[in-house]
Amino acid sequence: MAVESRFAELKEKERAARKQIIIEAALHLFAKKHFYDVGMRDVADEAGVSPATLYRYFPSQEELFIEAFLQDISVVSSDFDNMVQKNGAVTIEDFALAFVDHLLENESTFQMMTYIMLKDNLTNPVIGKFDSVTKVFFDKFADFLERNGVEKNVRLYSHSFIAAMTGVVMTFRNHPIKGKEKVREHTRRIATLTASLYTHQLFK
Repeated sequence: MAVESRFAELKEKERAARKQIIIEAALHLFAKKHFYDVGMRDVADEAGVSPATLYRYFPSQEELFIEAFLQDISVVSSDFDNMVQKNGAVTIEDFALAFVDHLLENESTFQMMTYIMLKDNLTNPVIGKFDSVTKVFFDKFADFLERNGVEKNVRLYSHSFIAAMTGVVMTFRNHPIKGKEKVREHTRRIATLTASLYTHQLFK
């Protein structure tokens, strides 16, 4: 029985390793090509597996994209964790800029997020996993507010804040200002201004 258990555990580890290789292949392609130009066959070729093998691990393109998104967004989630631990040393504006900067500097993350947000008829597993991603950001900001003494409507403010920062990036990332750096400066300026409204409301 113990041998069978160890064998099953080994098979599960091997499966997880293959799945990770596929996700990393997808992220590698997203870094080189436009998100919408990457197909399942492209990912299979990059990972060195057949399309049939790829679909055994990811039954749909959306499920692969959400898994890649989950892994990619864990970076900014970790940054938020570190910020929350600093308590009063971090401001709402700091949160805003960390969130906006990550989306501006990681085009594939932004593309995956908007794809999932705007696409109709997503499968239930994909919707559930995307909800878990957004909940991470809601929880981080809500935790920050509670640590700073905000007691009322914390979850509502958290939802509003994340939606506002996402909207800022979506609105201004293709702003007709010459130069990528100028666009970034303008977007950060708008994000800071928007975040200051929360500071005035919550900590006045």
